[in-house]
Amino acid sequence: MSNDDVLANQKAILENQITIQSNQAEIKSNQAAIQANQADIKANQNKLDKILANQAEIVSNQQEIIANQQKILAK
Repeated sequence: MSNDDVLANQKAILENQITIQSNQAEIKSNQAAIQANQADIKANQNKLDKILANQAEIVSNQQEIIANQQKILAK
């Protein structure tokens, strides 16, 4: 192996290491974005849970109103 071959290999190794470091930085950034998205999803799920609970309460209230109306009509 000539000196030129060794230098070419070393250059290729360095370029690969730079690429790996860049990819690792991108992975870390993507992981942070995923975590932020997961936090948003959890917050949205909590909002949906509250909406569903409110809707259930509305249905219960409507049923109570109907029952009261029926009592009034029965008089």
